[in-house]
Amino acid sequence: MLLPLQNAGWERMLRRYAGSWSIWRSDTGRWYATRTTGPLSQAELDAGLVMTAYADDAEALEAILQEQERIDGPAAAV
Repeated sequence: MLLPLQNAGWERMLRRYAGSWSIWRSDTGRWYATRTTGPLSQAELDAGLVMTAYADDAEALEAILQEQERIDGPAAAV
């Protein structure tokens, strides 16, 4: 069962990243996100993009996804 604060983080990320990332929380409590946009090229991987990200809480995962968005701008042009 998610606590109210966790629900808020979950709902915020689902709204923001719907269509780009599949986000879930494991039974151990770790948060995961996997890209739904297809495989990454070697150039994108070399630029620092990841297919799956994970963190101990929603806030940390959201920070990772924001960093992925930041990296993705220049990488998308490669």
